[in-house]
Amino acid sequence: MSTSEQIRPEITVLSEEHKHRARRQLLRRRPACGGCGGGDFQVGDALYLGFLFLHEDTDAYMVALTCTNPACPAAHTGITLRGSEFLTS
Repeated sequence: MSTSEQIRPEITVLSEEHKHRARRQLLRRRPACGGCGGGDFQVGDALYLGFLFLHEDTDAYMVALTCTNPACPAAHTGITLRGSEFLTS
């Protein structure tokens, strides 16, 4: 069991393949960092949102993103993706 699973059981630990699929979605959506305006991110793990917020799709996840700009004042953010966009092939 990884450290993030021990500390936060609600976190979905993403494999490298899942992260690769999430990066493909980033290329399509082209989000910008709220801290510095950059567009390069490191993909982290995901949090299932479907049960937390009534307005979210039942397969919605918040995928953690970290801006790769070392000078970014607010490097941590996230993007909402459907599970079908990055958890399945």
